[in-house]
Amino acid sequence: MIPEQTIFNLNYLWAELIKVGIVLQRPAVQIQILGIAVCIVLTGLISQWSLMELERRFPKLSEFEMSEQRLSWRQYGAAFLRYLLTPTLSLVAVNWLRIGFEQWGWFAGYLSDGIEVLGDLWLYRLFLVSLYTLFPANAVSHEQKRFFSPLFYLFIIGRILSLFLDLQEFSDVTLIKLFGESVTFKAAVVTVAGLYFSIVGASLLEKLLLKVFLGRNFQDPTITQVVSLLLRYFLIGLGIVLIFGYVGISPTALAAITGGLSIGVGFGLKEVISNFVSGIWLLFEGALKPGDIITINGKMSQVTKLGIRATTVQVLKDNSEEIIPNQIFFTQNVSTLTGSNRLVYHSLTVGASYQCSPPKVIKILLQVALDHPQVLKHPVPKAFAIGFGDSSIDFELKFWINDPLIEKTVTSQLICDIFQAFADNEIEIPYPQRDLRIRHEGKDFSAQG
Repeated sequence: MIPEQTIFNLNYLWAELIKVGIVLQRPAVQIQILGIAVCIVLTGLISQWSLMELERRFPKLSEFEMSEQRLSWRQYGAAFLRYLLTPTLSLVAVNWLRIGFEQWGWFAGYLSDGIEVLGDLWLYRLFLVSLYTLFPANAVSHEQKRFFSPLFYLFIIGRILSLFLDLQEFSDVTLIKLFGESVTFKAAVVTVAGLYFSIVGASLLEKLLLKVFLGRNFQDPTITQVVSLLLRYFLIGLGIVLIFGYVGISPTALAAITGGLSIGVGFGLKEVISNFVSGIWLLFEGALKPGDIITINGKMSQVTKLGIRATTVQVLKDNSEEIIPNQIFFTQNVSTLTGSNRLVYHSLTVGASYQCSPPKVIKILLQVALDHPQVLKHPVPKAFAIGFGDSSIDFELKFWINDPLIEKTVTSQLICDIFQAFADNEIEIPYPQRDLRIRHEGKDFSAQG
């Protein structure tokens, strides 16, 4: 059996739909709506043709949406045309149409409403263009899709519905009963839209604050990440609390929901909570920060993003990315090459013939290291004679570099330089030699090689 309250709501909604249908059936309303649509379509086609001609003649001016830099004044002019040409022409066309209707004595109320909506669109596009003067174009385009456009379209939908419906009365319609509390249409929309915009908006505000910090030469990556991430989750939590308070979700209903889910949350989200706490600890402790070179799971990787739940690293061997839960850093051994500094101590071994002078070889090795631009002069390189081999005297060159990522490159270049220096000084790098003795029918045959 359908509850009486539900029947009332369905009857009210059906009655409102009938009213809207009656309004839309009026010829005066249909002519105005058709006129607005024709104006928008025609001006859109004219704008599209004009922009295509602009791109054909000046292709570099229109390639700005993926730029990571602020726009030049010429590109800014192109952005101005792309965003404002269509709404400007539409405003002019609909306004001319309204003036014509008024001169003919026809009803033009919806044309005036359409001009107001197009005016809102024009202001919104102007706001987007103004952002290009402050931020890179790709960042503006990204946030436009995630935050600004959904917020604007939600506002426009509300404006259009208000032309045909009493939104105040419509928003108070009860959709369902939850724990004895009425859930209205307004509460449902505010909850869903509010949660989305609080999450996306918190991320946007985090980026804005990060830009402010960097603009003030506050570039400590660890502190910046701690502040931005904690601020983001604080804003998300605050937004959720304000939304629940605005829609009037009672503490009794909230307690009933959370109480019923507490056991499931405790078991199902145990790992998530553990990673969350580990992420906060990592941020405050500063043990990891973006750009660090670490060895985890037997792979040398670079930390690219430090999050609350997981850390993203880039494996240096194959350039792949791995998302590692934060609690792994507390349960496994992790080696870091950039914990307190980025200095790396490395060595290579080379053999020289027994006819060489060991002090001369040591001097050559040190000179080769000192001549290399990426080998640090302090701490100074060191060279040692470390032993007598089967066919050579073995030497070791120890040196410091300030970037773990260039270790193989520097080592390769040093090997080439040492080879050339030995050749220039007539120092032989001998091949391994073995004495072979063969005994056959009481006679010995020996060979050396």
